[in-house]
Amino acid sequence: MGGGVATEADDELDESGGSRSRGPWRRAARRYLRRPVGVVALVVLLVLVAVGVEAGRIAPYTVNFVDLAHLNEAAGPTLAGHHFFGTDYLGRDLFSQTLYGLHTSVVIALMVAAAAAVFGVLVGSVAGYLGGWPDAILMRGVDLVVTVPVMVVTLVSYSYFSPLTPRDIGFVLILVMWTTVARVVRASCASLREREFVEAAHALGASPLRVLVRHLLPNAIGPALVATTAVIGQALVLEATVDFFNLGTTQLAGPTLGNLVADSTKFDVPIQQVPWWTYACPSLVLVLLLLCVNFVGDSLDDALAGG
Repeated sequence: MGGGVATEADDELDESGGSRSRGPWRRAARRYLRRPVGVVALVVLLVLVAVGVEAGRIAPYTVNFVDLAHLNEAAGPTLAGHHFFGTDYLGRDLFSQTLYGLHTSVVIALMVAAAAAVFGVLVGSVAGYLGGWPDAILMRGVDLVVTVPVMVVTLVSYSYFSPLTPRDIGFVLILVMWTTVARVVRASCASLREREFVEAAHALGASPLRVLVRHLLPNAIGPALVATTAVIGQALVLEATVDFFNLGTTQLAGPTLGNLVADSTKFDVPIQQVPWWTYACPSLVLVLLLLCVNFVGDSLDDALAGG
């Protein structure tokens, strides 16, 4: 009864000719591994996350390092002096800055996704399983949060709490982004509560809490994971957007991929003369990160759906 993300029979013959049943997660993993794009995206994503987490050890220079030989001029990408992405007009190494920016963006995205998953699963599962007035109250609260634009919340937060730190940006995004997971989990639990295995669990005397935790949630984890990957992508885009428009963190609080792109346009240089590497390199890392998250989410959705 319950305890999985799928109910289809999927047996295979072992070496002795017997039948060996594979669990739903193992079947989903095998289906995921049959998608080369998803596998490559997952590997690249894990590498980017690991590099971001260990940016302090990997970066050739500290976050405040200034190359005096290139002070007041932007040097192009070169292997000499470890300036792989070149330098900006302050003589800062863009490769190191990008790694530190990747660290900040990854930490914010993971923090938002983890909190959104916890709150979303809690609210969505209770609403979907209980139904009735608890469902109506909880989901009207979700609808109320959804009606508030994220940018408006960010603007208000910036007005009252400026300057914002990366942690502040994360908390702001958490307040408005957990609803995505809540809606998906609520829909899954509302559908699953009518299934035969739930009725059988009730007939055997299982408590509502046991039915919810033991039978409904394991079957709703798959859709919740897919929704969480969508939250990661949205958090990355929103964090970069607010930073680009100077509504989020600043370089004083630490570089992010968004404010690195924005900083490339702040120097006293005509926009046509802005060195391409000062905005292209951080932008490419951000785009690669977003592509990997989207490909992983799509492949995970197909694998868990049995496609």
